[in-house]
Amino acid sequence: MTDTHAVDATDEQVARFQADGYLRIDRITSDGEVARLRELYDRVMADSRAFRVVYGGTETEEKVIDQVFLPELVAPEMGDSDYLRNGRRMVAQLLGVHEDEVTPGGQMLINKPATGGSEAPWHQDEAFWNDRNHLKSESVSVWMPLDEAVVESGCMQFLPGSHRNDVLRHRCEPGRPLVVDVPVDLSTAVACPLPAGGATFHHCRTLHHTAPNTSGRPRRAITTIFHGPAAIRPVGLEKPWIRGLEVPSQLPV
Repeated sequence: MTDTHAVDATDEQVARFQADGYLRIDRITSDGEVARLRELYDRVMADSRAFRVVYGGTETEEKVIDQVFLPELVAPEMGDSDYLRNGRRMVAQLLGVHEDEVTPGGQMLINKPATGGSEAPWHQDEAFWNDRNHLKSESVSVWMPLDEAVVESGCMQFLPGSHRNDVLRHRCEPGRPLVVDVPVDLSTAVACPLPAGGATFHHCRTLHHTAPNTSGRPRRAITTIFHGPAAIRPVGLEKPWIRGLEVPSQLPV
């Protein structure tokens, strides 16, 4: 299968990503592929074989983030998409490396149900990764909504320039995702509404979150991590907050 919708990063977008730690684009794939991926997404989400983790939710209140990891194991067609090809190519361009130096770290499907999708609190992706503590990662997540994403449905929000921090202290509360555990000035936070088939790219140390879904519509999204070349840390990170997580290497958005 060849690209039907090719996307490349412009010099301006590369400069913006390197300065801000994130980038928003209106289109990463075609409407036709979005429709195909919606069908696959719904099929995988309904499949009992899927590797699923649900954050939040009680017997009396269904405020959840429903995630499926490695959906291509259930629907191999999800491993073949312009979304993935364009994402990998653009990540290489944003990091200033050759595409062959960028390795996929796995897809994840995220569902915030209509009027029931909970918040993903402010966090850094690298804070979740307990298998890369010896590395200072240069990784990028490519997040694509399959439904229009606005603030009320849980679009991505970022703190510009926060990728220049190292991994900050986080905490883990029972049944909840990680949250940053140091004072953070949120006054410069930027929300990134997107149409279905748009995308955001963010560095693994960029602070970000998504609000609860109060829109009355489901918010379906796919995210994929791509790892670029990483430096060895002289002293490995310690992440005591990881112990309470069900799935230490992934995160909800």
